[in-house]
Amino acid sequence: MRSAVLYSAVFMALRVGGQELRMALDSGWVFSQANEKEWRSARVPGCVQGDLREHGVIPDYRSEQGVGSAQWVELEDWTYRTFFELSESLAVHEHIELEFKGLDTFAEIYLNGALLGAADNLFRTWRFDIKPLLRTGANDLTVIFRSTWKVGKASAQGFGLELPHDSDTSGISPFVRKPAYQFGWDFCPRLVTMGVSGPVSIIAWSSGRIHGAQVFWNHDTLCVKPRVEGSEVALTRCRIRLYLNEQPIAEGPALGTAVLRAFVSPRDLPQWMPRGLGKQVVARLRVDLHDGEQLCSRSEFPVGRAMNELIQEADSAGRSFMFRSHGQIFFAKGCNVVPPDLVPAQTPDSAWVALVGHMCEAGMNMARIWAGGVYPPEAFLDACDTAGILLWQDFMLAGLVPAEGEFRANMLAEAAEQVERISHHPCLALFCGNNELDVAWRNWGWQDRYGLHGADSAAVIETNSRLWHDALASIVEDRCWAGHYLASSPISNWGSAEGLRSGDLHYWGVWHGDSAFSSFDTNVGRFMSEWGFQSYPDSALLARFHGSEGLHLGSELMARLQRSYKGDSPIRNAIGEELGMEASGLSLGAFIRASQAVQSLACDRAIRAHRAAWPRCSGTLLWQLNDCWPGPSWSLIDYQGKRKPAYQTVRTLFGGSE
Repeated sequence: MRSAVLYSAVFMALRVGGQELRMALDSGWVFSQANEKEWRSARVPGCVQGDLREHGVIPDYRSEQGVGSAQWVELEDWTYRTFFELSESLAVHEHIELEFKGLDTFAEIYLNGALLGAADNLFRTWRFDIKPLLRTGANDLTVIFRSTWKVGKASAQGFGLELPHDSDTSGISPFVRKPAYQFGWDFCPRLVTMGVSGPVSIIAWSSGRIHGAQVFWNHDTLCVKPRVEGSEVALTRCRIRLYLNEQPIAEGPALGTAVLRAFVSPRDLPQWMPRGLGKQVVARLRVDLHDGEQLCSRSEFPVGRAMNELIQEADSAGRSFMFRSHGQIFFAKGCNVVPPDLVPAQTPDSAWVALVGHMCEAGMNMARIWAGGVYPPEAFLDACDTAGILLWQDFMLAGLVPAEGEFRANMLAEAAEQVERISHHPCLALFCGNNELDVAWRNWGWQDRYGLHGADSAAVIETNSRLWHDALASIVEDRCWAGHYLASSPISNWGSAEGLRSGDLHYWGVWHGDSAFSSFDTNVGRFMSEWGFQSYPDSALLARFHGSEGLHLGSELMARLQRSYKGDSPIRNAIGEELGMEASGLSLGAFIRASQAVQSLACDRAIRAHRAAWPRCSGTLLWQLNDCWPGPSWSLIDYQGKRKPAYQTVRTLFGGSE
């Protein structure tokens, strides 16, 4: 290796006696293409594409030409490496573990030449016992990332059936646990990243450590089930202590702890209410593990006295779909959120928090985290807690998967980790099993397109249905509270009478169905969880990322920027029908302004219809708030955070602030 950096990492946790210690391994990394000798500095967290761009090996993948030049990266294997020295104070602990908060995606981890294990899911945390392999002085940590395309292709061939992959030309996405949008979607190009995608740490502990906790409310009682690990002998001596805003509230034995309960007076912690209905009071719950008077481990969680419920009851129209907070039913005003960038690993928390600011100013009170992206970071969840933005959280299932055996177990481990991480946040309104998969199977012709008939068809849908309806539901029920799970969204397909009478609805008659804007008036369901209309971002943004050459209507560049299979035809038709203009005669600038004008009109027509139907219709979540790439899409806010005219329309109709 041409250049290696030895360093002593900075401790990230307060050291108190024999307390658990955490050491960050976030610097000194280098990378290379497998079997090559040239090493370059690497960014961790990050990805291969980002590091190659930093070194000028590939162009900026945010440009249409650049993203095409980066496609070869997923076909190769890559190696990341760093050296670290273990401090004496950390080395004396009984247990020493290596923790990866994200590995993207098929990785083998080696310490001092010995294989620690492998990873195969970007959405999971991976931990390895490293004490037996540690050396005095420099330790060599190496991570080899296997080609996503090669491993995914081998898994697909081994499965023996072709699973639906409408947006993915390679067909491997159903077999890979990473963001679906990275394989290409109708609002962004393909960029299948690889690399150390999350923080890396060494954790040292002795008597025991808090590994997590389930937190929930039962009326005025705060219920906490800590997850503690350690030897039975050590944990027999240990006790759990709970603190709320630094005040002690409960204590119990660490060994065999079921649930610790503490009465919390509403005077000490008032109700947490969604934005516009009341205050958002958030407290800090501290969970300490003590061995005698010595602090061994500590975890903290934001908690609020929330009572967010999904109500689905039979009525004269069909079946309701509405949200209630502390007994108060309200109209949900919100949006669908996609990742802020093509590269989640290099997206700062501030980009996620900025989205909450846009929602607040627009008068929104709910955000749906779409199943084709990523689980949001803690900073986003904390911001939603503080702002009163309710969270509709999809599991990351935007396509059918081989829902059996090791893949199923991998998916359930992911779900258990994410539910435990997210469920204590007062902003949580709902976990949802998948995006559109139930209606897609019944209405989109996948059986014919992918040759899934007879026993093959039954095997695919039965295993996936059991995953959504049973396994994921059980995880939510076990780690969350009742009423917070929906197996699939939407409940019925758009264009059906049932979709207007019961459950939530994704209405895409406008855009995908070529319907006029007036159809928004007559296609109002019980809860409108997806709908929208495209527009282009300003030409200055397009020129900045894609260059000015080729930026004119009818060019090959403009055709490649449009990712929807419909092309620009819905926009052109709407310009004619709604504005009375001939789109073909417009300059690029005039066409962009017209596209933004018709998007604004679509939002106006839809939201007015949805709100006028209250209480039969109890909410509307437009598609989509933001962009991950500089191109045309359904977003209200472009890739650089500039608000389109439709944002102002939505803000006015939702009663947002100026």
